[in-house]
Amino acid sequence: MPTPYGEWPSPVAPEDVAADVRSFASVETDGDHVYWIERRPSEGGRGVVCRAPVDDRDADPTEVTSEELDVRTLVHQYGGGDVLVADGTVLAASMDDQRLYRLPADGSAAGGDAEPTPVTPEPPEPMAHRYADMRLAPDGETVYAVRERHVGPGTDEEPRNELVRFPLSPDPAPETGISDPVVVADGHDFYAAPRPAPGGDRIAYLRWDHPNMPWDGTELVVGAVNETGDIRDERVVAGGADESVVSPKWSPDGVLHAAADPTGWWNLYRFPVASGTEEGERGAGVALPTTSDAEVLREMPAAFGVPMWTLGVSTFAFLGDGRIATLVTEGGDPSLRLLDPETGDLVDPGLPYSSFRPASVRSDGDRVVFAGHRTDAPSAVVAWRPGSAGTGATRLRESTEDALDAAYVSEPESIAFPTGDAVGADDATAYGHYYPPHNPDVEAPADAAPPLLVRVHGGPTSRSEASLSSTVQFWTTRGVGVLTVNYRGSTGYGRAFRESLKGEWGVRDVLDCVNAARYAADEGFADPDRLAISGGSAGGFAVLAALAFHDTFDAGASYYGVADLRALAAETHKFESRYLDGLVGPLPEADDVYEARSPVAHAEGITAPLLLLQGGEDEVVPPAQAEAMIDALVANETPYAYVEFPEERHGFRDADNVARAHAAELAFYGAAFDFDPAGSVADLDLLVGERPE
Repeated sequence: MPTPYGEWPSPVAPEDVAADVRSFASVETDGDHVYWIERRPSEGGRGVVCRAPVDDRDADPTEVTSEELDVRTLVHQYGGGDVLVADGTVLAASMDDQRLYRLPADGSAAGGDAEPTPVTPEPPEPMAHRYADMRLAPDGETVYAVRERHVGPGTDEEPRNELVRFPLSPDPAPETGISDPVVVADGHDFYAAPRPAPGGDRIAYLRWDHPNMPWDGTELVVGAVNETGDIRDERVVAGGADESVVSPKWSPDGVLHAAADPTGWWNLYRFPVASGTEEGERGAGVALPTTSDAEVLREMPAAFGVPMWTLGVSTFAFLGDGRIATLVTEGGDPSLRLLDPETGDLVDPGLPYSSFRPASVRSDGDRVVFAGHRTDAPSAVVAWRPGSAGTGATRLRESTEDALDAAYVSEPESIAFPTGDAVGADDATAYGHYYPPHNPDVEAPADAAPPLLVRVHGGPTSRSEASLSSTVQFWTTRGVGVLTVNYRGSTGYGRAFRESLKGEWGVRDVLDCVNAARYAADEGFADPDRLAISGGSAGGFAVLAALAFHDTFDAGASYYGVADLRALAAETHKFESRYLDGLVGPLPEADDVYEARSPVAHAEGITAPLLLLQGGEDEVVPPAQAEAMIDALVANETPYAYVEFPEERHGFRDADNVARAHAAELAFYGAAFDFDPAGSVADLDLLVGERPE
C-alpha cells in the first residue's frame, strides 16, 4: 500500500545526522604520515588533530592532540589554517584561549606523555590575540602567521590584522614569559597566506582592504627576507582592487604560483624571476618577480581557485615529476586534475569525488592528499598516488563508520533552470542539484507529487555541491525531495556570474530560489502546494525574503538568518563589516535600499508558517536579529516557532543540537503540510500572536 510522502519510515533519525559524523579540515603531510583536523559533533564540535600512515590502508588513525585541546581559530570568525605540521611538530590554535600550542606529532600528547607547550604569549584580554595560517620558515625555527588583535571590550575600534613572526621554540624570560611576536607586515585591513620561499630569502603573502572581500580583490605581495626574518623591498606581483588572487605557493625550485582572475576566472599563474636577474645576498638585492613576469599555465573558463571564506586555502600541489595536482571547477562541477605546467595539458584522472571542501590539497611529491566528498559514499581523507593501478586512492578516514546503506541513498540530478529579474524576463540561468525521494521499503503514491524542500547555501558567495549529505538523506528517505540551489552570486561559474549579485542581494538570489521551486513544480517533481525553503545565514536571509516578498513557498525554516540588513552592517564582525557595500550599497547613501530589502521591515508579507533557529553566541548574525523577527511575527500574527541553542555560534556543531534542530524542522513541516512523520517527533508548537516562554 502506498505511504504518503513525508510519512515514510526512515533509517536516518535526527540523532544520526551528526552523531559520530566527522567533518575534515586542514589536511597536511609530514614525513610518511597524513594529518588532518576532524570536527566531532559528538564532542560538541571539538577539533582534533589526527594522523595516519600514508601507505597503510589498514592502519587505524590515531589522535595527536590531547582531550583538553579543541583545535580551532576564530580569526575572521570563520577560522581556517588552524594547524601547522612540520618536521615532527604540530602547532595548533586552541579554541579556549586562541593561543598557539606546540606538541609532538607522534601522538604522545594524546597519550598523556607530553603536554602542549604555549608558543604565543597570554593576551591582555581573554581570546584577544588570535592566530591562523601558520608557516614554518626553512630555518626550522621561525614561524610566520596571521594575527588578529582585538583591542578589548568597550571600544568601537576594529580588530587589527597583521602578519607576525615568532620562534617555534620560544625561550620564556623568568619574569615576562613568552615575548610578543614581531610584526612584519601591517597597515592593511586583512592579511592571509604568509608563504616563505624554499630558500628562506623571500616570502609571499596576500593582503586586501575594506570594502573588498577577498574574492573581490586582493594583492599578492612578494618581499625579501633579511637575516632577522623581517620583510623588506616588498612589491605587488598580481591582483588589485578588481582582481582576486588566492592560494599562493612556491614550487620546490622556488617559483611562486597562485590562482588569479584577471580574465574573470581563477586560472593558475606562475611568477618566475625574469631571466638575466642576478641573485644578491640574502635580504639585500634578492631577485623578486614583477607583474610583467606572470605566466598563465592554462587559460580556460574554469576556476582553479575558491572564495577565501577561511584561511589556509590550498587549491593545488606540486608533484615530484613536475606536474601540478589542482582543483578545477568547470561548469559548476569540481574535479581534481593533473596540469603539466610546460605544455598546459590538463588531464582528468576520473577520481570519483564530486566536492573537495575544504580546499586543502597537499602533496609530499609522490601522493596527493585531500578531503573528498562523493554522492554515493561518506566523505573521507584521501591519499592518492597518480599513475598507480586503479585510481590509486586510499581512504584513510571516513566521516562515519555507520554509513547509510547504499540502497537508501538518493543520488542527485544536476539541473539548470531559467530565471531573471522578473518571471520570464531576460535569459539568465541558475543551477542546482535535485535529490528525489527514495526509500526501497515503501511504495510511493502514484497520484501525487512529493513535497519539495529548497535548500539555500550561505555566503552568499558559496555554492552547493553534489555530495552524500546525511541532512539531505534525512529528508529524501522520508519522501521529501530536496533541491539545492546555486543562485546568481554563487561561486564556481566565474566572476561575472558571482558579481551578478552585486547590488542585488535579496533580489536575484531570492528570485532564483523562487524560480527553482516553480521549475520543480512545473516539471512535475514537486507538489506546488507543499513547497518549503530552508537555509542558514545568507541562506536564512533568502528564506525570510522569499516569504516576505513572494508567495511561492508554503513554509520556511531560517537558521540564524539575517532579518535586518542595517543591523547586520552595524553589528557583524570585521571580516564582513563592509560586505554589504557591494551586495546592497554603502551606508548611509543606500539606507532606503536596506529598509526595502530587510524582511523584518516587511513581516506583514509573511503569511506562511516560519521556523526560526538561532545560536545564542552567534557573533556573525547576533540573536538580536531573531528577536526582532519574532517581534514582527507576533505583531503580524504569523504562525511561527522559535528554537534557541544558547551555546552555539554561527553554525551548529554539537551533535545533540544538530539532532534537535532536525527534529524541530521535521515536526514543523509535518504541521505545515499536514503529514505525520514516522518515528519520534519533536514537541513543537506553532505560536500565533504571542512570544515563546
